[in-house]
Amino acid sequence: MLTLDLTPAEWTVEDIEKLPHDGNRYELHEGSLVIMSPAIIWHNRIAHRIVALFDRAERIATHEVGIKFGDRSTRIADVAVFAGEPDERRAHHPPSAIAIAVEIVSPESEERDVGSKPAKYARAGIAEYWLVRFPGDDDVRDADITRFVLADGAYRAVEQCRLSELEKTGLPAD
Repeated sequence: MLTLDLTPAEWTVEDIEKLPHDGNRYELHEGSLVIMSPAIIWHNRIAHRIVALFDRAERIATHEVGIKFGDRSTRIADVAVFAGEPDERRAHHPPSAIAIAVEIVSPESEERDVGSKPAKYARAGIAEYWLVRFPGDDDVRDADITRFVLADGAYRAVEQCRLSELEKTGLPAD
Protein backbone atom coordinates (compact mmCIF):
# COMPACT_ATOMS: atom_id res chain seq x y z
CA MET A 1 0.00 0.00 0.00
CA LEU A 2 1.23 3.48 -0.87
CA THR A 3 0.39 6.47 1.30
CA LEU A 4 0.82 9.94 -0.15
CA ASP A 5 0.88 13.03 2.01
CA LEU A 6 -0.68 15.62 -0.28
CA THR A 7 -0.72 18.47 2.23
CA PRO A 8 2.46 20.34 1.24
CA ALA A 9 1.86 23.12 -1.25
CA GLU A 10 5.55 23.22 -1.98
CA TRP A 11 6.00 20.17 -4.20
CA THR A 12 9.02 20.20 -6.50
CA VAL A 13 9.69 18.45 -9.79
CA GLU A 14 12.18 16.28 -7.90
CA ASP A 15 9.35 15.20 -5.54
CA ILE A 16 7.02 14.11 -8.35
CA GLU A 17 9.80 12.19 -10.08
CA LYS A 18 9.78 9.93 -7.01
CA LEU A 19 6.05 9.16 -7.26
CA PRO A 20 5.02 5.68 -8.45
CA HIS A 21 4.38 4.88 -12.09
CA ASP A 22 0.79 3.92 -11.36
CA GLY A 23 -1.04 4.94 -14.53
CA ASN A 24 -1.79 8.46 -13.29
CA ARG A 25 -0.12 11.54 -14.73
CA TYR A 26 1.32 14.15 -12.37
CA GLU A 27 1.86 17.85 -13.01
CA LEU A 28 2.94 20.70 -10.76
CA HIS A 29 1.14 24.01 -10.90
CA GLU A 30 3.29 26.45 -8.92
CA GLY A 31 4.07 23.86 -6.26
CA SER A 32 0.60 22.29 -6.14
CA LEU A 33 0.32 18.66 -7.18
CA VAL A 34 -2.25 17.88 -9.89
CA ILE A 35 -3.12 14.23 -10.45
CA MET A 36 -4.76 13.35 -13.75
CA SER A 37 -6.43 10.06 -14.58
CA PRO A 38 -5.27 7.93 -17.50
CA ALA A 39 -6.38 9.12 -20.92
CA ILE A 40 -9.18 7.59 -23.00
CA ILE A 41 -8.29 4.99 -25.65
CA TRP A 42 -8.81 7.41 -28.59
CA HIS A 43 -6.39 9.86 -26.97
CA ASN A 44 -3.69 7.20 -26.54
CA ARG A 45 -4.05 5.84 -30.06
CA ILE A 46 -3.84 9.31 -31.58
CA ALA A 47 -0.74 10.10 -29.49
CA HIS A 48 0.99 6.95 -30.73
CA ARG A 49 0.10 7.77 -34.36
CA ILE A 50 1.49 11.29 -34.00
CA VAL A 51 4.73 9.93 -32.54
CA ALA A 52 4.94 7.50 -35.49
CA LEU A 53 4.38 10.39 -37.91
CA PHE A 54 7.38 12.23 -36.47
CA ASP A 55 9.42 9.01 -36.37
CA ARG A 56 8.87 8.57 -40.14
CA ALA A 57 10.16 12.13 -40.61
CA GLU A 58 13.23 11.20 -38.52
CA ARG A 59 12.28 13.60 -35.72
CA ILE A 60 12.65 12.56 -32.08
CA ALA A 61 9.21 12.49 -30.46
CA THR A 62 7.56 10.67 -27.61
CA HIS A 63 4.31 10.80 -25.67
CA GLU A 64 3.70 12.11 -22.13
CA VAL A 65 6.80 14.27 -21.85
CA GLY A 66 7.33 16.39 -18.74
CA ILE A 67 8.28 19.99 -19.48
CA LYS A 68 9.96 21.69 -16.52
CA PHE A 69 9.25 25.41 -16.11
CA GLY A 70 11.15 25.73 -12.84
CA ASP A 71 11.58 23.74 -9.65
CA ARG A 72 7.86 24.04 -8.78
CA SER A 73 6.16 23.93 -12.17
CA THR A 74 5.87 21.23 -14.79
CA ARG A 75 3.35 20.23 -17.43
CA ILE A 76 3.03 16.99 -19.36
CA ALA A 77 2.73 17.37 -23.12
CA ASP A 78 0.73 14.56 -24.70
CA VAL A 79 3.43 14.41 -27.38
CA ALA A 80 6.66 16.39 -27.54
CA VAL A 81 9.07 16.70 -30.44
CA PHE A 82 12.60 17.39 -29.28
CA ALA A 83 14.82 20.09 -30.74
CA GLY A 84 17.83 17.76 -30.47
CA GLU A 85 18.90 14.61 -28.69
CA PRO A 86 17.04 14.41 -25.35
CA ASP A 87 18.57 13.16 -22.14
CA GLU A 88 16.77 9.81 -22.04
CA ARG A 89 17.39 9.42 -18.30
CA ARG A 90 15.11 12.38 -17.53
CA ALA A 91 11.33 12.56 -17.25
CA HIS A 92 11.20 16.38 -17.28
CA HIS A 93 12.93 18.54 -19.86
CA PRO A 94 13.46 22.30 -20.14
CA PRO A 95 11.28 24.14 -22.68
CA SER A 96 14.40 24.85 -24.75
CA ALA A 97 14.64 21.09 -25.46
CA ILE A 98 11.15 21.03 -27.03
CA ALA A 99 10.54 22.05 -30.66
CA ILE A 100 6.82 21.13 -30.79
CA ALA A 101 4.36 20.53 -27.96
CA VAL A 102 1.20 18.59 -28.84
CA GLU A 103 -1.95 18.53 -26.72
CA ILE A 104 -4.79 16.12 -27.46
CA VAL A 105 -8.06 17.49 -26.10
CA SER A 106 -10.19 15.26 -23.91
CA PRO A 107 -13.42 16.49 -22.30
CA GLU A 108 -11.75 16.98 -18.90
CA SER A 109 -8.68 18.69 -20.39
CA GLU A 110 -10.35 21.33 -22.59
CA GLU A 111 -9.45 24.37 -20.44
CA ARG A 112 -5.85 23.27 -19.92
CA ASP A 113 -5.20 22.23 -23.53
CA VAL A 114 -6.79 25.31 -25.10
CA GLY A 115 -5.96 27.92 -22.45
CA SER A 116 -3.34 27.49 -19.77
CA LYS A 117 -0.94 25.02 -21.43
CA PRO A 118 -0.41 26.85 -24.74
CA ALA A 119 -0.06 30.16 -22.88
CA LYS A 120 2.65 28.62 -20.68
CA TYR A 121 4.35 27.01 -23.69
CA ALA A 122 4.35 30.33 -25.57
CA ARG A 123 5.80 32.25 -22.60
CA ALA A 124 8.55 29.61 -22.41
CA GLY A 125 9.39 30.05 -26.11
CA ILE A 126 8.33 26.64 -27.50
CA ALA A 127 8.29 27.36 -31.24
CA GLU A 128 5.30 25.27 -32.29
CA TYR A 129 2.12 23.95 -30.68
CA TRP A 130 -0.39 21.46 -32.06
CA LEU A 131 -3.95 21.28 -30.75
CA VAL A 132 -5.55 17.93 -31.58
CA ARG A 133 -9.31 17.43 -31.27
CA PHE A 134 -11.82 14.65 -31.72
CA PRO A 135 -12.96 14.98 -35.35
CA GLY A 136 -16.05 16.99 -36.11
CA ASP A 137 -17.49 14.10 -38.15
CA ASP A 138 -17.18 11.77 -35.13
CA ASP A 139 -14.74 9.42 -36.91
CA VAL A 140 -12.91 7.78 -33.99
CA ARG A 141 -10.16 6.66 -36.38
CA ASP A 142 -9.04 10.22 -37.08
CA ALA A 143 -8.29 13.57 -35.46
CA ASP A 144 -8.48 17.26 -36.38
CA ILE A 145 -5.18 19.11 -35.92
CA THR A 146 -4.54 22.85 -35.72
CA ARG A 147 -0.87 23.83 -35.98
CA PHE A 148 0.28 27.04 -34.29
CA VAL A 149 3.64 28.78 -34.56
CA LEU A 150 5.07 31.26 -32.09
CA ALA A 151 5.06 34.84 -33.37
CA ASP A 152 5.69 37.87 -31.16
CA GLY A 153 5.22 35.85 -27.97
CA ALA A 154 1.88 34.28 -28.93
CA TYR A 155 0.73 31.36 -31.03
CA ARG A 156 -0.73 32.01 -34.48
CA ALA A 157 -2.70 29.30 -36.32
CA VAL A 158 -0.98 28.32 -39.57
CA GLU A 159 -2.70 25.12 -40.66
CA GLN A 160 -5.69 22.90 -40.02
CA CYS A 161 -5.64 19.32 -41.22
CA ARG A 162 -6.61 15.75 -40.44
CA LEU A 163 -4.16 13.29 -38.94
CA SER A 164 -5.00 10.81 -41.72
CA GLU A 165 -3.97 13.45 -44.31
CA LEU A 166 -0.60 14.02 -42.62
CA GLU A 167 -0.03 10.27 -42.49
CA LYS A 168 -0.46 10.16 -46.30
CA THR A 169 1.43 13.34 -47.22
CA GLY A 170 3.99 13.59 -44.43
CA LEU A 171 4.84 16.59 -42.30
CA PRO A 172 4.75 20.11 -43.75
CA ALA A 173 8.08 21.28 -45.19
CA ASP A 174 8.26 24.46 -43.10
